Amino acid sequence: MITPPTPDNENERQHALDATGLLNRDSEKRFDRLTRLACQLFSVPIALVSLIDHDRQWFKSRQGLDAEETPRNLSFCGHAILCSSPLIVENALEDPRFASNPLVTEAPKIRFYAGAPLHTVDGYRIGTLCLIDTRPRHFSTEQIDMLVDLAATAEELIQVDEISQQTYLSLESELRASRERLTKLVAQLPGTIYQFRRFPDGHMTFPFSSPQIQQLYGITPAQAAEDATPAFERIHPDDLDAISASIEHSANTLEDWNATFRVARQENDYRWITGQAKPERLIDGSTLWHGYLQDIHEQELVRLAMTHSETRLRGLFDFSPIGIALNDMATGQFIDLNDALILPTGYTRDEFVSLSYWDVTPIEYQPEEEKALLSLKSTGRYGPFEKEYIRKDGSRYPVRLQGMLSQEQDGRQVIWSLIEDITERRKLDKMKDQFIATVSHELRTPLTSIKGSLGLLNGGAAGPLPSKAQALLSTAERNAQRLFVLINDLLDMEKLVAGKMPMNLRVQPVAPLLDEVIESMWGYSAQHQVSILTPAEWPRVQVNIDAPRLAQALTNLLSNAIKFSPQGEAVEVSVTPYADTIEISVCDHGPGIDPIFRAQLFQRFSQADGSDTRKLPGTGLGLAISQEICQQMGGEVGYRDAVGGGADFFIVLPREMS
Repeated sequence: MITPPTPDNENERQHALDATGLLNRDSEKRFDRLTRLACQLFSVPIALVSLIDHDRQWFKSRQGLDAEETPRNLSFCGHAILCSSPLIVENALEDPRFASNPLVTEAPKIRFYAGAPLHTVDGYRIGTLCLIDTRPRHFSTEQIDMLVDLAATAEELIQVDEISQQTYLSLESELRASRERLTKLVAQLPGTIYQFRRFPDGHMTFPFSSPQIQQLYGITPAQAAEDATPAFERIHPDDLDAISASIEHSANTLEDWNATFRVARQENDYRWITGQAKPERLIDGSTLWHGYLQDIHEQELVRLAMTHSETRLRGLFDFSPIGIALNDMATGQFIDLNDALILPTGYTRDEFVSLSYWDVTPIEYQPEEEKALLSLKSTGRYGPFEKEYIRKDGSRYPVRLQGMLSQEQDGRQVIWSLIEDITERRKLDKMKDQFIATVSHELRTPLTSIKGSLGLLNGGAAGPLPSKAQALLSTAERNAQRLFVLINDLLDMEKLVAGKMPMNLRVQPVAPLLDEVIESMWGYSAQHQVSILTPAEWPRVQVNIDAPRLAQALTNLLSNAIKFSPQGEAVEVSVTPYADTIEISVCDHGPGIDPIFRAQLFQRFSQADGSDTRKLPGTGLGLAISQEICQQMGGEVGYRDAVGGGADFFIVLPREMS
């Protein structure tokens, strides 16, 4: 079974459905006539007017089916509303979308389905007129056209209601404008002005009411002045007892009356109303209220929808496997948090909420926290970065944080943070690094021997070899060399990450190092028929570096640039000094870097072409090693598109003044 996908415009579609009011009314004869006609016209046992709600399909009209609704994820109609043309399923058992659907395998054992979408005035598909049979059927083009025509009739019923409601709202607006011209009082109040009187014998009237009362309760001001009972008959039965109780309480205490309730505009078409009034006791014992009523139907629907949405978001918040926290920006105090954040700390919720941000953050992470705070103020976001949290017992565990700045309704700034416990990930990374280091060390010794033996054989130490054997030896020696480079890269990466590769930093000019590196690459560049262009004179700048390690990083960038450059092109190397830094740029005119791959450029083993059949060799470690080397010297490696096409990798290093 395939669950119906959610339409891209689901929020707007759901709002359009809610706005029709169809979900607020039970079955209606006008729709029942259509479904009865459909059963007779197409000789099917089941015909439905189905509306696709949030999590269900609800049957506005049904023939031949007892159920009032079914889950949306099981519905055929959920698939039918995905396009405007009818959905015809001649045999559900042969359709992978429905073959294992419980509505097919169990009662009502659907075999045939034909559904035509129903559209609102604005074109949103809110449901279907559908036909169902318990046996497979073929549907002709003429039958499909008849179904579409019948669905169009149902659409007209829906759209007439929509247009009538819109027209009514427009007329009400014009009426309000007219009332504004009559008196300032009526013009300034947002709803229906009225007086409501309850006599000692229980009789109730509206001594005065503005003309809107007729739209509200279906009675004229004159009729309301005689008897208020018809107005109470319009109140939703579920709200009537609460309204009566609130009137009784206000009459006894003379406290202001406030209520929100539903009133029927048409049969079973209820709208939300809010009312306020101030009571006073009259000489004859009557109570007279002065107040107004206002239609807040749309606002209430939005409020109910927001409540529903907040409930769902709260569920996601509470059950998220990643810790989520809300902190006061000014104080660091925790405002809210979920169980996933509390669980690893050893604190109870009450204990943790009473803590400040610094109660769980080691003081040595203050520089990183200051950077995050600066990022929040400048960009509204921070992270991701890694640090430690302090448990209740004083022990620590690693976490990965990222978050964003937000503002409460009262203007207070707050920070939403995702805090992921990465203890297990750290363990796995450690195991992986140990495995790589062990394998690399264990492979290096026998590989050195193999590589040496192949070199001797290839050099003629064992005498002349047949040409075929010589070719095989050359291939073996090249592959051994590639494996040797990979193992060396793995060892370098392991040492760099573990901090076991010492950096012997010394202030020195950068020009001699660049000349040395470029000279060492001439053979490689000649092999690829790619030249290396340098300025006539390097800028006279100094940097505090480990020269061999920087040379290793530059060699990686140059070899990549040469490798990916077309024959006959040139790789350009330049140095740009700034006030506090220098930038060494290695620019080629090859294919450049795919934007999709750029986020992975400096990750270990990352290659744009990671297939076994890639044309250019490489370990995927060169850029990661270069980045690690430069970072340990206080610098950074970056990438940008070259002017005119190609890749421009650059190293930024702190500049030392003479």
